[in-house]
Amino acid sequence: MITGANTNVRHRGIIFHVQTEDSGRANPHVISHLYHHGTILASQKTEYADQVDSEDLEGVVRGLIETQHKTMLKSLTGGEYDDLIDMRLGTGEEKSDTAATAEDGRQTDGIETPTPMPDGSRPAPPAQAPEPAQAPPRAFGEGIVSQKPLDEVILEYLAEKARDRAADRADKSAQKSRSSG
Repeated sequence: MITGANTNVRHRGIIFHVQTEDSGRANPHVISHLYHHGTILASQKTEYADQVDSEDLEGVVRGLIETQHKTMLKSLTGGEYDDLIDMRLGTGEEKSDTAATAEDGRQTDGIETPTPMPDGSRPAPPAQAPEPAQAPPRAFGEGIVSQKPLDEVILEYLAEKARDRAADRADKSAQKSRSSG
C-alpha cells in the first residue's frame, strides 16, 4: 500500500502544507492539495485508469505521487500560486489604485487628511486601538504530522489503548483482592 507524501514548506514567510495521495484502484487517481491552516487553496489531480492493469501498478502510482508532489511544491515556491495566495489570504499589495484626488485637485495617497476647523486647527485623528498580540501561525499538522504510514499510526494507537485497558483491569483486580482480603 502506498501512503502518499506530505510536506510543510515555507513560502513568502508563510507555512503551507502539500499533501499527495492515491485514491486506490476503485478511484484510480492521484490528488495533491495545497493547504494553509487546513484550508485547501489549490489541487492537482492525475488519472491513471488506463494503467490499472499494469504489472507494476505500485511503481506507477509511486512515480505519479512523487512527480505530482514535486510539481506542486515547485509551483508553490516558483510563485505560480502567489496571486491565489494574495486573493485568499490577503497577504499581497492591493492591486487597485489607492491614489485619490482631494477637493482642491491635489493627488493624495488615499489617506484622508482631516478637514480644518473654522479656527484653522485640525481635529485629532481617530485613536487606533493597538493590534492584539498574536501567536505566530502554526504549520498545518505541526506536532501531529508523522512520517509513519497511517496503518502504523493506527496500530500504535490501538496497542496503546489495549495497554491502558490491561492496566485498568489489573488495577481493578488489585483493588478487588485488597477489599476482599
